[in-house]
Amino acid sequence: MQSQSIPDGLFALMQRVHACARAQGLRCYLVGGFLRDQLLGRRPTFLNIDLMVERGALTLCQIIAEQLSGAYVLLDEALGAARVVLPIAAGRLELDISDARGPALDEDLRRRDFTINAIAIALEDWLRHPSAPHPLTDPLKGVEALARHQLLPCFPGTFEEDPVRIMRAFRFMAQLDFTLDPAATPLMQHAVPLLPRVAGERIRDELMAMCETNRAHGAFQALNALGVLDVLCPELRAGRGVEQGGYHHLDVLGHQLETVAQADRILADFAEFSEPLREPMAAHCAQTLVERRSRKALIKLAGLLHDIGKPSKRTVEPDGEIWFLGHEHAGVPLAAAIVDRLRFSTRESQMISALVLHHLRPGFLSREPQLTRRAIYRFFKDLGDHGPSCLLLWWSDRMATRGPKSRLDQLDQQRSRLEELLHAYFFQAEEVVRPQRLLDGHQLMRAFGLTSGPRIGELLAAIEEAQAEGRIHTAEEALQLAREQLHPPSLPSHDA
Repeated sequence: MQSQSIPDGLFALMQRVHACARAQGLRCYLVGGFLRDQLLGRRPTFLNIDLMVERGALTLCQIIAEQLSGAYVLLDEALGAARVVLPIAAGRLELDISDARGPALDEDLRRRDFTINAIAIALEDWLRHPSAPHPLTDPLKGVEALARHQLLPCFPGTFEEDPVRIMRAFRFMAQLDFTLDPAATPLMQHAVPLLPRVAGERIRDELMAMCETNRAHGAFQALNALGVLDVLCPELRAGRGVEQGGYHHLDVLGHQLETVAQADRILADFAEFSEPLREPMAAHCAQTLVERRSRKALIKLAGLLHDIGKPSKRTVEPDGEIWFLGHEHAGVPLAAAIVDRLRFSTRESQMISALVLHHLRPGFLSREPQLTRRAIYRFFKDLGDHGPSCLLLWWSDRMATRGPKSRLDQLDQQRSRLEELLHAYFFQAEEVVRPQRLLDGHQLMRAFGLTSGPRIGELLAAIEEAQAEGRIHTAEEALQLAREQLHPPSLPSHDA
């Protein structure tokens, strides 16, 4: 097994945690994901450490929070589980402490989810050998499973005990690039109908963790094959087997899953775009609307949902052409229902809805022989900071649509238009996307004797658009434009 370096400040903090436990006469064991990742030589994206004690976890958490200036969070009073959030030099540590499930350490480990997480070490031993942890307690041969890169459930009833472990299995496979023990599949199938009893927040967190990886498509394909998507997102069922015709080489649901696959590929490194755009695109996708849930992950979720309105809008013309007119509008309430069930934040829900509603627009713009500044301005006016995400969703959608039927000359033209839009957003924002205001509402009211109201907003919008088009550049020109808007020239009379 490999080992990883210890994040700055962690060792000293864990020494203090150990001292708190010893003062209470408790022996702590380090278990779960942090130890697993350390044995794999994998640095986690955020610090979460699980500790187990025989008893008194809640009291110990409260003492640690008080003595180490942390924040105490009760997780499950009945199971004796709590969290302390502690500041360290490397960022923030979440320390989860729980009472043992059973009278012995082995019994606790055997009741966990997967054998790779059923490995433990006494905290005092870890402090002696923090870079190469030993000796380990490993009753289910989890270390061997780590070496084989294989995921095995700890016991046959693990998924029935907590159905969210089905989601965790595919999340671990996506994060770690592990394979699943074939014997686990029928155990999962038996527990799939129990998933609706799991809190939406827990399902959401597992889905988003999958989407943060570059293997979300494989996880979603597996969830689809197992019937999990039908249970969690029944709105997707209608797309299964719905032929699209034309340039599409997959049915509706197959296309939505393929869009996730293309997003996995595109968002991994942005290699197919011009070099100057790659860094700002990566920074945009790394932005979080809610802690630990990035735009990158939300783009992939939108990829899964973007055509959810198609089945209800499918028509077949007399010549055999298949159309889905208005499917983007029909898809918004369906996607919104899913993200609401999964307890996404309002900001995330707004982003998903915007991407579903506008996912066709970049395609229309890409067909233009030349993009006007007005078109660029209006696109970003409607999408705001979701604009680049919408463009990346469209490109994923586009690459998933035609498959082997794609023409290279069309791809080159469409990529060129896409890059024009991205370049305007990242490098010409003050000129084309969000021009600095030449006048404010108070100046307009004073200049024309107006009172506050919708008309002021309309005038400011007209001025901003004219700026973006390059038609006006000064406050005087803005006032003249407002004057023309308020008092348009009269048309000549044609009366006899």
